[in-house]
Amino acid sequence: MPNSTVGLLASFDYVDSAVNAIGELRGAGLKKITAFMPYPEAQIEEALQYDQSPVRVWALAGGLLGAATGLALTVFTSMDWPLVTGGKPILSIPAYVIITFEMMVLFGALSTVIGLFINSRLPYVKPMVVYDPEFSAGKFGVYVTVAADRLDRARGILKGQDPAEIREDPVGVAHAPTGVGSGSEVPVGTAYASSGFDPGPESRETPAGVAHASPGFDSGADPREDDSRGMLLENLKIVGVVIGTIATFTFIANAIPQLQSEVPIVLDFDLNVTPEELIESGEILFNGAGACFTCHTLGERAPTLLTDHEGTGPIGVRCANRVPGQDCKAYLYSSMVDPEAYLVEGFAPIMQDQSRSLSNAQIWALVAYLQSVGGEVTVTGADIAETDDGSSATAGAAPTGAGSATASMDPLEIMRGNLCFACHLFNGEGVAGIGPTFDRIGARVDADYIRESILDPAAGASEGFEHLTDPPMMPATFGDDLTASQLEVLVQFLVSQR
Repeated sequence: MPNSTVGLLASFDYVDSAVNAIGELRGAGLKKITAFMPYPEAQIEEALQYDQSPVRVWALAGGLLGAATGLALTVFTSMDWPLVTGGKPILSIPAYVIITFEMMVLFGALSTVIGLFINSRLPYVKPMVVYDPEFSAGKFGVYVTVAADRLDRARGILKGQDPAEIREDPVGVAHAPTGVGSGSEVPVGTAYASSGFDPGPESRETPAGVAHASPGFDSGADPREDDSRGMLLENLKIVGVVIGTIATFTFIANAIPQLQSEVPIVLDFDLNVTPEELIESGEILFNGAGACFTCHTLGERAPTLLTDHEGTGPIGVRCANRVPGQDCKAYLYSSMVDPEAYLVEGFAPIMQDQSRSLSNAQIWALVAYLQSVGGEVTVTGADIAETDDGSSATAGAAPTGAGSATASMDPLEIMRGNLCFACHLFNGEGVAGIGPTFDRIGARVDADYIRESILDPAAGASEGFEHLTDPPMMPATFGDDLTASQLEVLVQFLVSQR
């Protein structure tokens, strides 16, 4: 049964001829037209009357999906891993804009590439049979698929634009005929071994994209098989490069040291809070964000709390006897919010008001823990509710990070706010002999050493102060207490002291 559909491929030397041929073919009702160009040509694209690219829909859908994914990722991460900072809301849309925007760009770009490949039907596992290498060397091609009864009409339109040649391609036939004669129509892309084939100057029906065979050429080989194999290998190379690139960046990303932090515990006590809950939270604070351990251990800067002090016992024993008529919990609470009210004889007023950096619930948790050291815990949920006037740092702050004690960017104010001068001396201000002096510190150490010492005090110690690292006397909470900008301001200030 003869083919009911035939393809005609015309090659033109000039773009105007190709444009006119396309216009007349479309005017005759022939819509299945493919054009070949050595370079992008707007006139041909206009003549084909292409609709707007569907790839833009892929880009829009990918961008919207990426933005929604980025927003959902940040929102649910914040809800699952809440970080309370200065009483600010857990969900803060302005902070999520960057991640949302980046995810929108990422998903939009990836979906655009995917849409481009799908709509372009890439990659080609098999090469195009309707093609001629001359279309990449300066000529323009027009390929039209027509019904057999309209073949003459289409051929006439193409010949009217003075083509360099016209080739017929019976659509759907196998492109590997067993024999080729001077009177037969040769499908486009067919190899043949005749050395004297010449159909005539007006309609030279020759294979597209195939080198002419010379005498002695083995007609039993199908060059299309080599083309298919070569294109498959080329696609495999592209896939290999993509996978290799992704693997390389994945390896580099996983080779970077990662720091794992713990989910902060939010203190939100009600009237039914138990002494055990208060003691547990207070102990975490005492050894962590509260930085109490730093001063109240050796008894040099402040009285010891966990052990005996001058024969009066640990803090849980002696707190009730410090101020006549005042019970233990009231004394401890007052000492934290007004440290100079009951200053122990022989010690300087170096402690700051703890309500500046700790919440009311955190302060009472510390009181309960200190009561438990040798005494009886009498703190209740009613004490927390009665003293909570909203003036403390954060109403539900986490015990693992108290936040910056000051928002100032002045290095001296940063050091004063974080009690650096309780152990260090600088320009006559502070305490000498406990920690290394800051005077001329830039001449002794570099910026990296100072930065590491602030973030990880146990990493090392200056000569003569090794005893302060076992156990570490300096709190390791400044990485959470200081902002990145404050840390760098402080480091650069200290390294400039020469």
